[in-house]
Amino acid sequence: MAFYVSGQLLTEDYYVVNKLAKGFVGTANIDTNSRLCMASSVAGHKRAFGSDTVPGCYEDLEFADLLILTGSNAAWCHPVLYQRMMAAKQRNPACRVVVIDPRRTATCEGADLHLPLRSGSDAVLFNGLLAALKRANAIDGNFVRGFTSGVEAALAATADQTVAETADICGLSVGAVERFFDWFIKTERAVTLYSQGINQSSSGTDKVNAIINCHLLTGRIGREGMGPFSLTGQPN
Repeated sequence: MAFYVSGQLLTEDYYVVNKLAKGFVGTANIDTNSRLCMASSVAGHKRAFGSDTVPGCYEDLEFADLLILTGSNAAWCHPVLYQRMMAAKQRNPACRVVVIDPRRTATCEGADLHLPLRSGSDAVLFNGLLAALKRANAIDGNFVRGFTSGVEAALAATADQTVAETADICGLSVGAVERFFDWFIKTERAVTLYSQGINQSSSGTDKVNAIINCHLLTGRIGREGMGPFSLTGQPN
């Protein structure tokens, strides 16, 4: 016998169902759909870091000067965290918010830039950003040499991807893509938050790695106010 439950249960409910399974029925076979919904992110993190470790914390959102939300309608799905980000933005006038989503969601109400990209083209957008970072020489050479591998192959794979090509594939205006790239290039304290719009995809793992690569190339990871940040789809 096994129990398959949801990470969206209230904490108290989760306690009770574990007592029922382990204490009463006597089975250790209990799992939640949380494991399945985050599988792409787990695979991306393991491919990048060797372990499923999110290299950031919630406090980073309050120190960032650029918050990028992609595949995330945080205003509805993470309302407490979204209000925390909006409060931080109000305290820091220099902070900009970019929302990358095919739809114009409630999260866009607090955004400085909305990129309504073509569904499924997220990896193309972030690969285009990687190429733009190379062209602008916005590379943390010491970090890349000391803590990464495979950078030459990654840059070679995206070397010919222009802003115009990126905009065309993603269904965006060249001006909007240039603005996003320019903000990322010039803003050291940047956090990229992604959720199920990235993970729940046939190429979800590649999208995750495309995001992480941009932070690795610039050394914007493991320091205050910066890094790739996975928002679980199972907040209770």
